[in-house]
This record gives sequence, C-alpha cells and structure tokens, in this order.
Amino acid sequence: MRALLPALFVTGCAVASGDTRPASNEAPVVLELFTSQGCSSCPPADELLSKLARAGREGGRPVAALAFHVDYWNDLGWADPFSSPAWTQRQQAYARALGDDRVYTPELVVAGQTGMVGSQAGRVASAIAAAPTQLAIPATATWTASQVAIEATAPDGADVWVAVWEDAPRTKVTRGENAGELLVADRVVRAFEHVAAAGHTGKITIPLGSFHASGAIAIAQRTDRRIVGARVLPR
Repeated sequence: MRALLPALFVTGCAVASGDTRPASNEAPVVLELFTSQGCSSCPPADELLSKLARAGREGGRPVAALAFHVDYWNDLGWADPFSSPAWTQRQQAYARALGDDRVYTPELVVAGQTGMVGSQAGRVASAIAAAPTQLAIPATATWTASQVAIEATAPDGADVWVAVWEDAPRTKVTRGENAGELLVADRVVRAFEHVAAAGHTGKITIPLGSFHASGAIAIAQRTDRRIVGARVLPR
C-alpha cells in the first residue's frame, strides 16, 4: 500500500478496472478503485477489480466496478496515461467524508461509504455484503460511434453523475516501479460528468474522443458521498 500526505493537501508532486446489469430490480453496488500504473502495489488490486467487473456479482449481490487512475505518482518515473487530477480530487473528497487523514493507492471505496486496501478480497467482499440496498435509478443511454447521450432522473437527496469507462487498454510500462510490465486494466474511467440535480431529470451528451468506450454507469450520490443508487448503461 502506498500512502500519501493528508488528503486535504495532496498535490501532483506529493511523495507518496462484461455486462453487469443486475438480474433483479436491485441496482449494483458501486466499487471505485483509486489506482496508478506508477504504484507497484496496484496490479493485484487492478486484477481483483477486473475479476469483480467480469463476474458482475459478489456474494449474490450485483456489483459495478470503476477504476479511477490518480495522478499523484506521475512524477516518480512513470506518468499514468489514464490519470487525471479530477480523479485525485474525487479520492480526496472521499478521504474527507470518511475521516481519513491521507489518500493512498490502491484504495477501493464501496458504495461511497467504506474504504479499504483494494487488493484485500475478504474485506472487499464483507463491505459489499454490508452495503445498503441500492435504488435502480431511471436512466438511459443512446450510443453512437462518437458520443453517448444520457438522460437520468435523480432521487430526492442525491445528484446523478455518469461515468464512462474503457475496458482492457494495454500499457507497456517502461519506467518507474512497474517498469517492464504489460498492464491490462478494466473499467478505466475516461469521463465523469454531472447529469441531474437531486429530484430533477437531466440530459447530457458526452463526446467519446479517441478512446473506445465500453460502457457507462449512472450513479446517484449524496453530498455526504454515499451512493444510494445506480444504473449500468452498457454499450
């Protein structure tokens, strides 16, 4: 596990992942892995997230996995091509909400309410089992080769956001802690946008750019960071 400075002060120069539509009306539990190709502790967590993503279930519950590649290891020999300061900021917001005094990789956050080392399969399974039942929020996606149009209705008390992901991009790492490795990741978040305010219906069109979008998920999230609902939007 690679730990960093207190979450409120982490910067880019700090030292320091199949179709998952649920079989019932229960929406999937959202899993968010904060990871980096510059961290030697991350590949096992990436592999666990890929396993959960492809299975689509854990302990009888539907799950939906996302991998947010943070940017705070980029100056230590390898710049993760999927990293974004926005994903670092999202992890920092979780640290504040969860009362953590640091951010670290790999961290996996379950349903926006519980964080743990992302390679600890037993703890991840327990957190999924303990997560509250998730609402199946009304949301649709219209896909074309160049964009995806999302429409969603947010429940009272929670805004709806949408994450667009790419599966299985391959990266030959030539420097840093994972030098020489060919890393394959799943559910790599390439776009994350606000769709609707609490209690309202909203629409957004997201250009897909140069990446190959594999799917998307709409997430209902409260201001305290807890996720209360979701809808997978497969391509």
